[in-house]
Amino acid sequence: MEFFVASIIKELEILDPGELCRVCLALPNRLEVEGISFPLHDQMRPGTAFLAKPWGERTKKYRRRMYTRSNVAKLQPGLLETFINYTHRELSDTSIWWQSVDAQDWYRQGRPIEVRIQIDREQGMAIPYESASVCKPTNLRLEDDGAWESMPFFCVAFGTGVTPFLAYIRNWVAHHSQPGGLTGLRPLTLVVSAKHFSGLICHEELSQIQKKFPGRFRYCPVLTRTWPANWVGGRGRLISVSQNSSGNERIDISNLLAFLPGLPHGHLRVCGNKEACNQILTALERGGIVPLSTRMESW
Repeated sequence: MEFFVASIIKELEILDPGELCRVCLALPNRLEVEGISFPLHDQMRPGTAFLAKPWGERTKKYRRRMYTRSNVAKLQPGLLETFINYTHRELSDTSIWWQSVDAQDWYRQGRPIEVRIQIDREQGMAIPYESASVCKPTNLRLEDDGAWESMPFFCVAFGTGVTPFLAYIRNWVAHHSQPGGLTGLRPLTLVVSAKHFSGLICHEELSQIQKKFPGRFRYCPVLTRTWPANWVGGRGRLISVSQNSSGNERIDISNLLAFLPGLPHGHLRVCGNKEACNQILTALERGGIVPLSTRMESW
């Protein structure tokens, strides 16, 4: 049996009209099932997604959608932050609703969004449902504590694909603040590709983290279409596809690899559209580049 709880839209911020918004849902403290009250314990792992039922602008009904969480449970328990892009597709439904006047009204009126919860009767608690319970090549659930700390990560994100890595990085920063947190903690590199500057999610936050942890955290933002006059980050596409003289597809990821020195000695994580992810895998295989591990999540 599935259980859902009414969760208030705590924050609804339009970052780029018609393109991108930030959403925070606040879970209740308890859930009552069959006359039993279960306290809610937020144990979501960085890199996983929660299931919510927003309204559909086109279909005029509630739709089930998975949203990758960008904040960290141990720092903000019960508050689910995510970023939602406007898909610009003919059959778009919930993605366009989040930027509608209707959604703004729900936010102001305190109308809830249902979020799926699981009941752990043995421990007597309710926990948010997660998209992945174990690490697999096709998901980005962060490895268990005691393992990920010793793994140098190379993370590559396209657009809102930065969302799971925000959870990685915020968890990484929190670990640094613990006594002895620097001991054994390996570096993390994040490469983010966006069309325009307005599409760089949490750009200032990530820039400040890089300043705070020089040499340990590298933030490499890349803009592919337009950029500010004073832009000092990367420019152009990370992946170039063409045809050689034989008519076969040639995939060039040299622009991407320039941001990933030492990749064969690190763990590659990629999040973005399926085509880009497949192209990276193909190019690495053809080039004989083998990271210590590779995991990708695509849509």
